[in-house]
Amino acid sequence: MTDLIILRDFLVLCETKSFSRTAEHRHVSVSGLSRRIQGLEEWAGTALFERRKGTLVLTEAGHRLQTVASQALSSLDCFRRSVADDINDQKQRIRFCSPHIMATMFFPQWLPRIQEQFTQAKFSIESNTLPECLTALNQGDTDYITALFDCEQLIAKRLGIASDSYASVELDTEYLIPVSAPNVAGQPLFNLHVTNSIPLSFLNYSPECHLEWSLSAMLAQQDLNLQQHHDAGLADSLRHMTLSKLGVAWLPYSLVREDLAAKRLVRAGGTVFDVPLKIILLRRTTPLPTEAQRLWDRLVEMKDLRAFPELV
Repeated sequence: MTDLIILRDFLVLCETKSFSRTAEHRHVSVSGLSRRIQGLEEWAGTALFERRKGTLVLTEAGHRLQTVASQALSSLDCFRRSVADDINDQKQRIRFCSPHIMATMFFPQWLPRIQEQFTQAKFSIESNTLPECLTALNQGDTDYITALFDCEQLIAKRLGIASDSYASVELDTEYLIPVSAPNVAGQPLFNLHVTNSIPLSFLNYSPECHLEWSLSAMLAQQDLNLQQHHDAGLADSLRHMTLSKLGVAWLPYSLVREDLAAKRLVRAGGTVFDVPLKIILLRRTTPLPTEAQRLWDRLVEMKDLRAFPELV
């Protein structure tokens, strides 16, 4: 970067009009500064300064170079600062990608607690289907996936994440529970315990939703008379359908807790129909940025890595 040093010497000399003051400011000897300016003039092919009555005066070429050098160094300084800012941002940023349901039922409660311990961190949360989240993780576009995984690891195996390329930690537990709008007596309009020749209207997740994968495995083990009339890719959409009395749906307990307390929804069946899930933080085993790694280290201290034991 010698050329940049010489250009900075030149610009200071343009301002001070004094080799001695410039040399002092630039922490170089006068003779050393003189050689640098002489070399710059040789490169330019012309004189950049003239001595008039003991005073340095910029030549026309000197004025032109002053303008060009000022603009160039300003642009380069801006570039360097932006790169430093980007690097600092990368170190501080913690990127999550998760299915949409997590933005409703998990992050609003979890992030404030994490923020208390990671005051310098910058959090980014992207929502997508779980397969798309996994693609983002594999491509390095996110640091973590936060999602619901079944205890039998059907979701993990279907996505092909049971390998040495990933590590995980369990953050919490969750359940898909069957819920229905109540009738006037406060009982479920769609009751899984009532035997009836008429199938119950069943509100299911769309096939691309990973919650449907766990739910279908449970339903395959139950003798239930269900008929799917509607489906949705988002749990919150199913919740609104359920509130509208369109059928029975299996929804995360955290999502409908307030609805159950207010009796806007009631359980449509006992715990035998519940689907246990785990809230998992998933990462690749490749290095993480500074704050993202600090978060991982902190969570490992607090939890056993037991979500996918074969991964760790």
